[in-house]
Amino acid sequence: MPKFWSDRPPLYVHRLGRSGEFRGERFATVDEGDEMTIISPDPGPEANGPYACFTMGPFDLSLVGILARASVALARAKIPIFVISTYRYDHLLVPLDRQDEAVQALIEEGFERED
Repeated sequence: MPKFWSDRPPLYVHRLGRSGEFRGERFATVDEGDEMTIISPDPGPEANGPYACFTMGPFDLSLVGILARASVALARAKIPIFVISTYRYDHLLVPLDRQDEAVQALIEEGFERED
């Protein structure tokens, strides 16, 4: 049974142009060439958020369908997500004010909450 947990402070999504600067703490950075997406606990003036972060893993890269299953459960509950995947973990960001609904949707789908 896949497990998830949420032990991070609320996170914010920042979109910066190629020459943009970000001086805050970073949780994740994706450089797409013409712009960067930065996930941070720092709200900043133009950030999207706040988001609760649910972490799942660690997973082997050969596993199939875990993220899809979580995405479908949250889509059924009409909860938008922003996903960050790393080598071993998937991080699902959901609007902070929908955190409790997201927890319930994942549990109903068979995920186990780990505190």
